[in-house]
Amino acid sequence: MSQPHLSPEQQPSDQRQIPSIEAIGPVVDKVIDIARQELDAPRSVEIETWEDREFEVRVNHWYPAGSENRYGYDAVIHYHSDRETIRGVLFEEDTKTDEREALVTMDWGHIPDPLSEKKWGVV
Repeated sequence: MSQPHLSPEQQPSDQRQIPSIEAIGPVVDKVIDIARQELDAPRSVEIETWEDREFEVRVNHWYPAGSENRYGYDAVIHYHSDRETIRGVLFEEDTKTDEREALVTMDWGHIPDPLSEKKWGVV
């Protein structure tokens, strides 16, 4: 008798499909390489993974507001496995109101999702 399909939240922890760093490592390396070329140091890197095998890589550099300017800038190089595109965005943030606006968006290429199975085993 086959077992019913369980969503990731219902699966035992040893059966969840969170992507391994080995599987997504080449994408992470590529995003970091682009960020090293395009963003000033220091840079921060965030990797987020989900149990449906999607993942996101985000590298950013924050340019703080000056003493006579209330606007800071956040430069971001970003990849999300569902879009398969490396995208760069420059955000302007009003440090007094926390309002944020994308000023420039650029694409740096396409990387196919390296994970063959997604969304609970459905390709």
